[in-house]
Amino acid sequence: MNPQIGKFCPACGHENSAEADACLFCGAPLEKSIQNAGISTEKLAEQAGRVDEDTLMEAPTVPPPARGVAIYLAGDATPIAVMFQDEFILGRPIDKAEEAHKDDIIVDLRPYGALEMGVSRRHLKIRRSKDGYEAIDMGSINGSYVYEQRLIPHQPFALFNGALIRMGNLRLFITFRFRTD
Repeated sequence: MNPQIGKFCPACGHENSAEADACLFCGAPLEKSIQNAGISTEKLAEQAGRVDEDTLMEAPTVPPPARGVAIYLAGDATPIAVMFQDEFILGRPIDKAEEAHKDDIIVDLRPYGALEMGVSRRHLKIRRSKDGYEAIDMGSINGSYVYEQRLIPHQPFALFNGALIRMGNLRLFITFRFRTD
């Protein structure tokens, strides 16, 4: 199949025909973006039968932090970071020559193979919202996904505790407590 014409599945990587709406191998939607209108990450989790069971079993079983956000690599029970800021970016540190965003707080994902897995320098913003947290793809080259549904760049998407996020090919879980104030 000609890669110029076919579609590659964001979940399993198999090539499908250009007309396919869903992957013939795993059933995941092909290149469909989700919007925050009417679809929540809880709903996506319910539909996660399209996500392989090994991925779902990798979710951390520890309680979320008392405050802030804990970030876990898929399959690991130890958080790679616990963030208390209202806003931060998941990605790779920006070169010193790029001073425009020097005040951004960036969680460095390089030690976890971020470059090789297609994570952009400024890939995904996580920020506190009225009810919890939301994710915003920063226009990354390889996209951001919540339960294998592609996020629309620069549009906030509400998260729920335990959300599976994929940036390029790097899979993470985000845990937090919902705000009660």
